[in-house]
Parts: sequence; C-alpha cells; structure tokens
Amino acid sequence: MSRNEKLDCLKKLQVILQKKFILEDKIKSIPANLKAEETLLASAREKYQNLSDFYESLQNEQKSLAIRYDDAFNKRSEYEKQMEFINTQREFEALTKQLEEARISEQSFLKLRDSKTNELERVRTELEAQKSELDTLEEKVREEKSKVDSEIAGITDEISTLDAECEAIKGDKISDDLYEKFSNIVKKKDGFGIVPVYGQVCTGCDLILPVQFVIDLELKSEKGEIEYCPYCSRIIYKETLDEDVERSYTFEQLESQKGEGKSVSQEESVSSESDNYDESMGMDEEFEDF
Repeated sequence: MSRNEKLDCLKKLQVILQKKFILEDKIKSIPANLKAEETLLASAREKYQNLSDFYESLQNEQKSLAIRYDDAFNKRSEYEKQMEFINTQREFEALTKQLEEARISEQSFLKLRDSKTNELERVRTELEAQKSELDTLEEKVREEKSKVDSEIAGITDEISTLDAECEAIKGDKISDDLYEKFSNIVKKKDGFGIVPVYGQVCTGCDLILPVQFVIDLELKSEKGEIEYCPYCSRIIYKETLDEDVERSYTFEQLESQKGEGKSVSQEESVSSESDNYDESMGMDEEFEDF
C-alpha cells in the first residue's frame, strides 16, 4: 500500500469523525432544557405535596374544632333548659356560672372553627392553583421529553450513518487499533488528528521538528508507515511546498519561539516530549504503525 492511500484514508476519516464528535457533543447538550424543566417540575411536585399535607392537617383540625364547638353548643343549650327548673338561689347562681362558662367556651370554639375554616379555604385555593401549575409543567416536560427523544434518535441515526461511512473507508487499509487510536486523537485534539508538516514545522502545534526527524518522516511516508508528532501526538505527514515558502515558514516559527523564550534544542525537546508522551491517546511509545 502506498503512503498516500493510508494517509488519504485518515484524512477522509478525520472529516467524518469531526462531524461525529460534534453530533455526540450535541446529544450531551440537548437535554439541558429538559433537565431545567424537570427541576421545576420536581420543585412544583414538592410544593404541591407539602400543601396537600398541610391541607389535610387543617381538615383534621377543623373537624376537631367543629366537634368541640358542637359539644360546647349542646352543653350551653342544656344549661339554658335547666334554668327553667331551678328552685333555689344557690342552684341559680351555680347554673348561671356554668352557663356563662359554656357560652364563653362555645364562642371561643366558634371563632377557632371559623378561623380554621377560612384558612382551609385559602389553602384549598392555593392547592388548586398549584395543581394547575403542576399539570402544566408535567405536560410541558412530556412534550419536551418527546422532542428530546425524537431529536436524539435522529442524531443517533446520523452517527450510525457516519460510523458506517468510517467502516467503508477503513476497509482493509486501516486496522481497528489504528482507527481507535486515531479517533482518540481527533477527539482530544479539537478535531485534528492528522496534520501536515510544512518545512520543519508541525502545523498541529506549530513547533519545529529536527531536520533528521523530518527526513525520516519522508522516508517512512514513502513506505506507507505512520508517524506521530513528538510534541502534540497527532499523526503527521510531509507536505511538499515551494522551497522558499518552506524555509520562510520554518524561519517564522523559529523566530516566534525565540521571542517566547524557548531555548531548548529540538533534539532535546523531541527526546523529552517522547518520554512524556500522552498515553491517553492510546499510542505506544514507539508510535508503531498498524
């Protein structure tokens, strides 16, 4: 297999993988609105439940006060009836005292009962309003969830189509291991897993490669082998430009790095970077070709 066949496959895969990862990120962001609505719904449900519990407790209190008022009313009525049958002054004074106490108790329970009834009516109105809000939010969440599910299903279908395209491009030219590693690079390097080298400069990280490294890169490319940038871990290939343009490009990057105070030599830097290679990309230290 020629160098260009493998590199061309990787370039095509990169374009498709860029689209795929954008879609995957979109899937992660889609439920954001739904989560916000679900949070509001959960809060509304909690508020409704609290109001419902409070309303039930008020009903029990109101019933208890109503019973106690009825008892006080009946007791006062009974004392009034007894007044007709009093024979002595002593009996009159005692019953009068009991009657007065019964009237005070009756009026007290009446006020408490009426107050609790009014509070019960107020909470009932709040409960109905909260139930209406809850129903509206539940319907809104159902609609949003249906919309999200539909959108995610559509994007998932698109991703499946892109995966099928990748498999077709891979064929027998790109091994599964190389494809997996390349996918990791594309994902972690902002969509660019394969980049050209202009002159001595890796266009992925804009760092200057040693002359011998670039010479070896060209030889490996001719043999259809894959090489990785020792600085940014991307797959690289030599892009032949006009000689003056290459020289100018390399010079500009060199001057830029000098201006930033980078004094370490390329050979030392390559060695250092290789020792600290980002294994999260899934590559071996020797950057073996698959």
